[in-house]
Amino acid sequence: MNLKDLPESTVKLVSSFPKEHAGKILKLALASLQPQRQNLIKPIEKLAIERNIPMENLYEILSVYIGIIRLFVHSTDKDFVATLTDLGFQNDFMASLPFVDNRKELEDTFFVPNYDNFRNVSSMKWRIDISLLNSALTTKTPPSVILSISLKNGKSYTIELNPKAFHLLRFNVARLLREMKCLQLN
Repeated sequence: MNLKDLPESTVKLVSSFPKEHAGKILKLALASLQPQRQNLIKPIEKLAIERNIPMENLYEILSVYIGIIRLFVHSTDKDFVATLTDLGFQNDFMASLPFVDNRKELEDTFFVPNYDNFRNVSSMKWRIDISLLNSALTTKTPPSVILSISLKNGKSYTIELNPKAFHLLRFNVARLLREMKCLQLN
């Protein structure tokens, strides 16, 4: 959810959400942003039933909290508070968020450990294996793409992909890069 397009009614809905339930929503939002994704449908349904909250409202509130967390991660404390103020959130709501005073602790707990895996990559090489013997064999031995990833600890992994799997990987990497660029611009 892009917070810049947030309607005033949604800001009021999120701001008026009871403080005693906001902690659970915040935990669900943080869990949804972790790489080892959990199935959050049951906890969300349980919260909706326990607190008698319509599912649509709960999903809307959850998406706003996810947007707030993303805004926090990608901005300074000053910009974070200024953006939330511009969106119409009240000071008491912003004070109830455990972000600004705990930036280092939150980043170390929820975000930095996930990036450590990428720091371990030493090199990545790829090649395309094509059999050029004759046209009869090309249908039996289709081309393949071989990726070789070397880690700083000396381990290396080799992955062989058929063209369809390679194009799917290429597409998903391009989509990921586009999303990262959009996040960077927001």
